[in-house]
Amino acid sequence: VWKTFLEEYAKFDSERVEDWRDALDVLLVFAGLFSAVVSTFVTQTSPNLQVDYNQVTAYIVYDMLRLQRAMMDGLPSDSITSSGITPTSPVHASRTDAWVNVLWFTSLALSLTTALMAVLVKQW
Repeated sequence: VWKTFLEEYAKFDSERVEDWRDALDVLLVFAGLFSAVVSTFVTQTSPNLQVDYNQVTAYIVYDMLRLQRAMMDGLPSDSITSSGITPTSPVHASRTDAWVNVLWFTSLALSLTTALMAVLVKQW
């Protein structure tokens, strides 16, 4: 009786392990593809959190033009108001951009953690 039970249980156990292994393979493929797609979104949205140097340059050039016009008109340079933008001005990202990036980075971290855990379980 025990011999038959052990043979059946070994067969059941090996099928179960094979099913888990197949499920982990599917999970790894999905996690890899998902991470690749999320990485693309992260690279597209993360520049919104940084200084836009093109905008800073435009403001500085505009200030320079206003100063040159004032000098040509004979006005003192103190009478010209500056835009107040400098290359070292702090970044003021919108709340939406910040939240979207937090969610993208969290999603990427969870996806990569899932893939790591699947690899560790598969090796075990």
